[in-house]
Amino acid sequence: MADLSTEPSIHRERFRDIPEELWQELWEKGSVREYAAEEAILPPGDSGACVKLIISGSAAVMLTGPDGELVPVEILGPGDLVGEISHFLGRPSPQNQEVLAEESCQVLEIPGPVFNQILSDHPAAAIGVLRELSRKVIRLDRSMHRTVRKKRALQDVLSRHGNIFPDFVISETVLRRMGQRLGDLAHEDIPVLITGESGVGKEFVGKAIYSMSTHHKNVFLFLDLAQSGHENGTVKSDEELLDDPVRTEEQMNIFFGYEITGRDGSHTEMPGYVELAEEGTLLVRAIELITRPVQVELLRTLQAGSFRRVGGKTILTADFRFIGATNLDPSEISRDKHPLLYWLLQFSVSIAPLRKRRKEIPELVRKYVSQYAREARKEITHIPNETMKTLVTYSWPGNDRELATTLKRAILLAQGGELKPQDIYYDLRRIEAGGKINLLNVKALKSAVNSPLFPAIFQSAAAPFFFILLILLFLGPVDPLRNVGGLFSWAVGWPMMVFGTFLWARFWCSLCPMGTLSYLAKKIVSWELPFPAWLKDYSDWIAAGSVMFIIWLETATDIRNSPFNTGLLLMTILVLAVVVAVIFERQSWCRYMCPLGLMMGVFAKVSPVELRADRNICSSQCATNECYVGTADRPGCPFGQMVPSLRSNRMCKLCATCLKNCPHGAVSINLRIPGSEIWEVKQVISITSLLVASMLGGLISDLAHKMHVYQWFGSHLQGWPDMVVFSAFFLVVVSITDLLVAGASRISSVVSGETFRENFARYGLALLPLVLTSFMAYHLYYLIHVGIYFPIVMWENFHFEIFREMVITVSPSTTHLLQKTLLTLGMVGSLTIAFQLARGKSKSLLRSIEEFLPHCVVVIVFFFVVLKCFDGFFY
Repeated sequence: MADLSTEPSIHRERFRDIPEELWQELWEKGSVREYAAEEAILPPGDSGACVKLIISGSAAVMLTGPDGELVPVEILGPGDLVGEISHFLGRPSPQNQEVLAEESCQVLEIPGPVFNQILSDHPAAAIGVLRELSRKVIRLDRSMHRTVRKKRALQDVLSRHGNIFPDFVISETVLRRMGQRLGDLAHEDIPVLITGESGVGKEFVGKAIYSMSTHHKNVFLFLDLAQSGHENGTVKSDEELLDDPVRTEEQMNIFFGYEITGRDGSHTEMPGYVELAEEGTLLVRAIELITRPVQVELLRTLQAGSFRRVGGKTILTADFRFIGATNLDPSEISRDKHPLLYWLLQFSVSIAPLRKRRKEIPELVRKYVSQYAREARKEITHIPNETMKTLVTYSWPGNDRELATTLKRAILLAQGGELKPQDIYYDLRRIEAGGKINLLNVKALKSAVNSPLFPAIFQSAAAPFFFILLILLFLGPVDPLRNVGGLFSWAVGWPMMVFGTFLWARFWCSLCPMGTLSYLAKKIVSWELPFPAWLKDYSDWIAAGSVMFIIWLETATDIRNSPFNTGLLLMTILVLAVVVAVIFERQSWCRYMCPLGLMMGVFAKVSPVELRADRNICSSQCATNECYVGTADRPGCPFGQMVPSLRSNRMCKLCATCLKNCPHGAVSINLRIPGSEIWEVKQVISITSLLVASMLGGLISDLAHKMHVYQWFGSHLQGWPDMVVFSAFFLVVVSITDLLVAGASRISSVVSGETFRENFARYGLALLPLVLTSFMAYHLYYLIHVGIYFPIVMWENFHFEIFREMVITVSPSTTHLLQKTLLTLGMVGSLTIAFQLARGKSKSLLRSIEEFLPHCVVVIVFFFVVLKCFDGFFY
């Protein structure tokens, strides 16, 4: 507790260094004032008219922070002077500084003129004041030293690699390949721009440049504009956002800091990133989000080496290294929109996406698996070749970062020390786009699909019917128009399958009697061997070849007019399906080898119906994978499919097994925009696009073999068997079709900047609507004009009146109109999908049109060719 006596003798012992005469004079000419705790001894802006000597108690020097909070910076006690600096300088004390009593204390207040006179009359007093000022300077030096040490320690913490991406690893191959360029940029001590897709490790490369530079011992600051709250996920190329005044003001304060002078004369200073990065490095992520005015000011700062705070007048030195990272392609950067980025292009380095660095994936996989297994305290001793192939062939739209997060989750799911393909969930971001409707919200439909009778009740009817069909094909009349089996197969069955792939995707495969009979055969004997990896590698080629073989077979052998050969074809497929099912696991035939399944699966990509999983639920709640492994009551997915990674209707036959197995309700059956799968899915396979184009060529060759062009072609092969002539014609037409699509992709890839194979794989699928509607229009004719014989024959054989009533005649002109309508819808669908693909690849409308135009021309050409062939073949 402070001694509050006002008698000088009480305090004499504490101030014995002051001569008695001076001591008495101070007390005579000064006045003692008592201050209560928290009372201001020296208020902000004190004029210095009075010098104060603390004689008892203690006080604290307080600074006011930007948020108004008082921060103690020094403790004063008996013998300390207060207000002498303002008195000597003749200027008021700072508005953000004051001295507050910490406890009740006494202060001897001496008027300024009196204090000056005392110092003149008593040189010893002046020396004492100088000593006091020296002690304050020493204390200030020590405080500054401690501040510098704390600053260095803080800079070291901020500069650590883990503060950016604690889990990120970038391939040593990338660093070796870029080593010379990175070294040059690092040692030249110039600003740098790093370009590349999201997730390729631009920030990691920026840190590597910092580590190799002369600034590597100084601060490394990381500013992520993509995560800044004020950005609100805005679109980069929006002209209004580039000049938005609110964002500009916020970003100016962030980069350059600000100064504010209040009405009461108080002055607040806040440094920005440019100032905080003094003698160090500032890495800015998503630099394209900087508004145009701020880019101009940053560009001026980098060129001139100086800047002012917002609201400030003092010119400050800008001594720092600037590194920017952007997702923009260099071709998208213009001087008008991005003046800073355009200037930085001369000091830029670009990182290729992971899909163009596939050889580096195994190295990255091994590093991530080792790191994450150690963190999860799990031992992963084996990564099968099948798993590695799966990882290498995936397109990785999220690049290295997606690979890291995918493997991190895979480690948590892995069992038995082995990382299996089913442990890999790709791109677990939720992709449910707008315009999708969950059909399971209809209670009746949900109840039906979840019933144990679904789809068994349909399968139990389809299997016996299939045997009856075979008997009718083999033992029925030779005349195809009198054979019930032949009529059903070609005039009813095929049209229903083709139209059904649009209406309900690949659900026909769930009803397929061949799949049902294969499943029953497995109940009797099953070896459950893993499907050979080499067959998986070439399964798409094998199945695609089988599809083209069947398309060729229809015309080359005139199988439509031979019920016996039709039955033989179906029996052959059934035997192969049963043999493969008995030998290999799950329904390997249906997934990997069935030509009918592949054809229906490819067409199903256009369907408005899909089965998908909510990946948010899968990633957060599921750790048992019942959709794949099954439950005690039901087996897992017959296709061996992980539903969270399901992106294509081709890999799902809508059997709803996963829906029934999932305990979390993550699976839904949606209505979507027809064909949206084609532009939503980034992982595409070139063989699928080649098959789409080839199927169109096969159909054109079938239609054209009754036209003059075929007669002209055959005239050059006189004497050759008809089958050989048609086979040659078939190969030529298919090759021309493929070459037209390939030529369009070659031209388009130059504009898009991607490889020819990537462009062909994406845009080849855009033909699907036109190809599907072409097959629909083709089979529509048989359904209407040949299918009419089916109820007639059924009525003649069984005399059921209902079949007689089913006989409906449709005029050829009406059929022709329906065919033209289907083809027109297909052309519009293909053009829409192609344009969506172009818009998704490029932000510039002009570049999108340039990329889209070659494929637009090819689609229109195919439309008129098919239309002409229909006229020549049917009419």
